[in-house]
Amino acid sequence: MNTTAIPETIAPIVRGLILSEASFSCMVKARSGSESCPKESLRLILKGIAPGAPIDDTTLAAALRGALKPHDAQAIRSQLRSGDTCLDIENERGETLAGFHLIPLEPLDRRYKVAAQSPGDPSLLSSTARAQVVRAKIAFVTGGAQGFGAEIARGLAHSGAVVWIADINLPAAQAFAKELSAEANGAIVYAVDINVSDEASVARAFATVAQTSGGLDLVVSNAGILKAGSVLEQPAKDFRLVNDVNYLGFFNVAQHAARLLRLQWLGAPDWHTDIIQINSKSGLEGSNKNGAYAGSKFGSIGLVQSFALELVEYHIKVNAICPGNFFEGPLWSDPQRGLFVQYLNSGKVPGAKTIEDVRAYYEAKVPMRRGCYGPDVLKAIYYLVEQVYETGQALPVTGGQVMLS
Repeated sequence: MNTTAIPETIAPIVRGLILSEASFSCMVKARSGSESCPKESLRLILKGIAPGAPIDDTTLAAALRGALKPHDAQAIRSQLRSGDTCLDIENERGETLAGFHLIPLEPLDRRYKVAAQSPGDPSLLSSTARAQVVRAKIAFVTGGAQGFGAEIARGLAHSGAVVWIADINLPAAQAFAKELSAEANGAIVYAVDINVSDEASVARAFATVAQTSGGLDLVVSNAGILKAGSVLEQPAKDFRLVNDVNYLGFFNVAQHAARLLRLQWLGAPDWHTDIIQINSKSGLEGSNKNGAYAGSKFGSIGLVQSFALELVEYHIKVNAICPGNFFEGPLWSDPQRGLFVQYLNSGKVPGAKTIEDVRAYYEAKVPMRRGCYGPDVLKAIYYLVEQVYETGQALPVTGGQVMLS
């Protein structure tokens, strides 16, 4: 693919190279020329590449790999163990192409490479606790400031991941990021504003990621909305809004995430990354008087399967999780706009006269007699990340309400 030799496109490839060559997880943060560096730093010389010049990304990756090759991998690993490291990238004329801070997270478990290179190796059978699969990884969660998204972000941070909370409500994302960092023993948590239905907004968010952490390992596309209504009565503008956020929004996130993850893969061809869409049980079966939502979720599973087929070449796994109803979150329980109120007002539940009637009706539909919670979804996320032999799936987490056949 055509790109340009700028820090934003160089950073993900550099992160991939450090993952692959030094077996060390780190963030790659763009550095201004005025920022000081420790005495020990890395310097790469790329021949024949001018700053900002158009270039094929595979050519750029090959040049970076070749420039890194003379450096001893163990020395880089040792240097990262001792703290932040500076990396300067220049051409043979001394022109600066990029300058980065390499911010170490931790050395990688050898099983990451074993899983990619020797998937049948018996050492893989004795896995660490499942939550450890996201430790020292960098995760990006859309709609991460509240509801399911906040539960997912919280679980990832407590499991040792660096977490980006991406939300249309930036002040809420910033407040939650600060709260979560303190709660999770100083976890690295960033906030970034994103409107998933606006491509320019999504592009800016992923550019910020590239400039700040260099790359990603896990993208959770969680942002979504629901407007219930009968096909006989629902305004087309409501139908369009639901699809703009849930369907087009997932496309926008997946596209820009995949572009970033592909650049990182050029540096780390054995490294698997994940795009996980938080779908819904309504993506597996129709939903009465809720066609806009169900249709957007059904369509998104088609995107998941199609993207999975295309992106597997770059070791990007694409899967969906289809949760049951999260009754405690604002989607259901908001006293003005929640689904309990919407379904009561739309007459979706026959005979229901109160919100309690609507809730009891939906709880009775679940064999396990409860709604879905954040930890239920987190376990599914950890499974999909750990399982390198699974892509294009729609995994139900519904308490038995929806069973695949």
